[in-house]
Amino acid sequence: MNHIYTTESIIIKSLPSGEANKTYFLFTRDLGFIKATAQAVRKDRSKLKGHLQDLALINISIVKGREVWRIVSVESIYQPAFIRDFKKLEIAKNIFSLLLRLIHGEEKNEALFDCILTFYNFISKNDLTEDNLKNLETVVVLRIMYLLGYFKKSFDLSDFAEKNDLNLEQLNLFKNKRKLAISEINIALKETHL
Repeated sequence: MNHIYTTESIIIKSLPSGEANKTYFLFTRDLGFIKATAQAVRKDRSKLKGHLQDLALINISIVKGREVWRIVSVESIYQPAFIRDFKKLEIAKNIFSLLLRLIHGEEKNEALFDCILTFYNFISKNDLTEDNLKNLETVVVLRIMYLLGYFKKSFDLSDFAEKNDLNLEQLNLFKNKRKLAISEINIALKETHL
């Protein structure tokens, strides 16, 4: 019998597969980035359908099949309100798209998961100006790249990259560093051919 893994996860995106199935791109606390399928989830009678929404925070139980992970059960933790806010949604999609570009293969990275969860909770619970949203996106990208080893500990922005908390005061302080951060991020992406 296959072992069932249960882990906290964010659904980054999903794609239809076959007649009624779906493939889910999941960023999990315990397994890192995985792709998993849900059988017959697009049918009206599916018990999983309501829980498996893009960008939802969930507890998911999965088993490793011969070729793919299969979703066994799901428990909703949080369906973010920011999906109804176009500007917040765009930033969340940018962050998750970057994760898809940078993470290859299954590898546990709790620090990165906590970084993304902090971002997820912060953007969900705070009213943010357009300037704060830009600062937030840049800080989170900086942290992701730092946690994945794209920057050395001694680089100029390490005060922002090494933290895991987010608050409005910090975003306001970051405003003067944003241009430098964007430059550093672009250089790192260019050097890695991403």
